[in-house]
This record gives sequence, C-alpha cells and structure tokens, in this order.
Amino acid sequence: MKTVYVITMWSGGRPAKKWKSYDKPELLPQGTGVLFTSIETKLSVSVIGSISVEEFESGKEEFESQFLNEFQGERDTDFPRRRGGTDESNIERLF
Repeated sequence: MKTVYVITMWSGGRPAKKWKSYDKPELLPQGTGVLFTSIETKLSVSVIGSISVEEFESGKEEFESQFLNEFQGERDTDFPRRRGGTDESNIERLF
C-alpha cells in the first residue's frame, strides 16, 4: 500500500482545487503554503493560502478499482447487447 496526500485549496469555505501527491508536501519558507509534486502532471506545485493536507492509504483505491474492472468485464460478457453486440433477436421493426 502506498501513502497518498490530498492537498485541497479552499476558497470561501469550499474546496476550490484538489491535487494528489505521493510525497509529503513541504512547508514553504514563509510558512504560508506548501510545495509538492502532483501525481497527475508530475509537475512541482506551490500552493499559498488557505489549504489542507490529508493523508490516505492508496491500497483501498487500487483494490476497489481492480474489483470494479473485474466486475465490469463479467457484466460485459453476460450482456453483449448492451455493449454493441451483434445479437439482434430483441430488435422489433417499426415500419
């Protein structure tokens, strides 16, 4: 399992933007923000202002996504008509 940090920038009491990072965010020298590397863009990000940092374990996400992918695969084979299959026995001509 891997630790994931979720950095949230707040505006007006609501979350404005969220980022994920595998590395723990570093406090900026001024003490008014953090510096981290975004998982999505692989770029270094500095956020200044009203922010929060949450720490999560990523194992649960990976397990759930793997389970959903396996379940989705079973569903697709059970119902080929829903996914554009060639079974036309349920088609009724209107004209």
